Amino acid sequence: MTTIAPPLPPAPAGPPPPLSPGGRTAVRVVLTVAATVLVVGCVAALGVVAWGLSTFRVITDSQPLPAAMRSLVVDTGSVPVAVRITTDRQAREPRADLRMVNSTRAGAKPLAVTTDGADARVTINGESSPFLQWSRGGEITVVLPPDLARRLTVTTEQDNGVVLAQADLDALIARTDNGAIVLSGSARRIEVYTDNGEVVTREPISVRESFTATTSNGNVNVDFADAAPRTVDATSDNGDVVVALPARGPYVVNASTDNGDTSVRVPRASDPETAAAVVTVRSDNGDVVVETLR
Repeated sequence: MTTIAPPLPPAPAGPPPPLSPGGRTAVRVVLTVAATVLVVGCVAALGVVAWGLSTFRVITDSQPLPAAMRSLVVDTGSVPVAVRITTDRQAREPRADLRMVNSTRAGAKPLAVTTDGADARVTINGESSPFLQWSRGGEITVVLPPDLARRLTVTTEQDNGVVLAQADLDALIARTDNGAIVLSGSARRIEVYTDNGEVVTREPISVRESFTATTSNGNVNVDFADAAPRTVDATSDNGDVVVALPARGPYVVNASTDNGDTSVRVPRASDPETAAAVVTVRSDNGDVVVETLR
């Protein structure tokens, strides 16, 4: 009988042949060139960033506002800043405070206040820069004595920036192209408009006469304390609309949506004369909810 021996296992692979002196030199040259290019690129990039940052500075400015004003307009134009409206019992006079990133070429006092009788207007003489478009460039804080605030109509006009209303005012009118509108406090009348941003209440607000909120792209989520305003009108093209009303009613409710769900969970009436409020809420692409404040 013939026995066939199994094949021998393959011989283990040996180490790669050593590079010749010329090959080692070529590898060293390639690695050195690659490292040099990387370092030079990083240094150049950091240099550009450092140069860009060196052309900006953080500045502060504060301007007094007329104590007898009845109307105040805060117009930030194309400068991306937030507008905050507050009251301070310790404030002896109204004022506008600014903290902002600005060009080193711009003036050190960019806030400008103009008056016309009982009307006042705050503007920014700042240089808009593409470097600032991705973030908030700063903040204007309007500080008001409480007694003055309750008699004052405040209007904000912004291309880019958030509105933070934290005061008891007579009226608030806010317009921003790109930014949220955050509400608290109270007012006789509120009108707020934003193209790209939400309208929300940080806490239930008190509005006596009318409330209007309109956004193209964003949610509207508003809670009302005490008694609802006589008219509520909230609209979103692309977003949910949620309105919470005080338990006592009843309310005339007109709620509709083209692409979403509609839910009404408040006491309803059909006669506007006997209703506590007339509520109109609409969304083109989103849910619509009218509910009792919890």
